[in-house]
Amino acid sequence: MLHNQEFKVYIITSGDILRFIVMEIVIGTMAYSIALKLFHNVILASAGSWAGTEGIKRLTGALRTIAK
Repeated sequence: MLHNQEFKVYIITSGDILRFIVMEIVIGTMAYSIALKLFHNVILASAGSWAGTEGIKRLTGALRTIAK
């Protein structure tokens, strides 16, 4: 039996919280509104909102990787 005595501490900064609020709530709401106007369907608008938010998150992550 292994005795793993690791203790992990995760630090959540206010910048992380602000980034989450902006990315998930603000951009997600804007993407939903645009998708709803384009598709006139709530299910497609929800999927478009999710895809738009995830796409922007991955794009910013890729740009940060390239910038390093």
